Amino acid sequence: MSDSDDLRLNALSRYRKTSPHLALEVHSSCEVPAGCGGVVLRWRKPGAPIGISLRVYVAGGARDMALDGKPLVEQRITLTPGPHVVSFQAEQPGTEGFILMTAELNPTLATATHPTAASAVNGQWKASTRPPLQGWQHPDYLDAGFEPMVALRVPKPVPDSNDWLWRSLQKEATGLGMATPARKAWVRWSFHLDDKGFS
Repeated sequence: MSDSDDLRLNALSRYRKTSPHLALEVHSSCEVPAGCGGVVLRWRKPGAPIGISLRVYVAGGARDMALDGKPLVEQRITLTPGPHVVSFQAEQPGTEGFILMTAELNPTLATATHPTAASAVNGQWKASTRPPLQGWQHPDYLDAGFEPMVALRVPKPVPDSNDWLWRSLQKEATGLGMATPARKAWVRWSFHLDDKGFS
């Protein structure tokens, strides 16, 4: 007998939510019109652009924050699968930690095994205390002159205008800074994004 779903008239498997050509994208209930409730699923093609959300706190301020060399001006962005880099110049890194960041898929994917990422001592976060060469904000830049960042406590904001963000990120991300004191730092977070999430 054929395995075609067309011949399985009474089989529940006809309604299974799997596809060799599509992946499920999961939307939270907040995106559902009032009264519907639950979770909304939408089919998407593997390899299609992926939405992510970023939350960033940089003590002392950041200049020229960019994603793949383009100004990063929105919290939620859409990226093609592949390598990417978030970059910025820290104005006053000092001797303490100065960066806290989290990222998450938005909307999330049913296929994702790593739907979130956060600042951490994992080799993806690097910084230079000297002005880097042109192109340093792009994924294909060879950052051999950049040093791995180290775990350092990020001090509480003064004044308290960003206290809520600082407190929230403290719970999810590791504070990062330079191994040696610096007046300025050029920072890169390199990551890969695909249907399984961040790596």
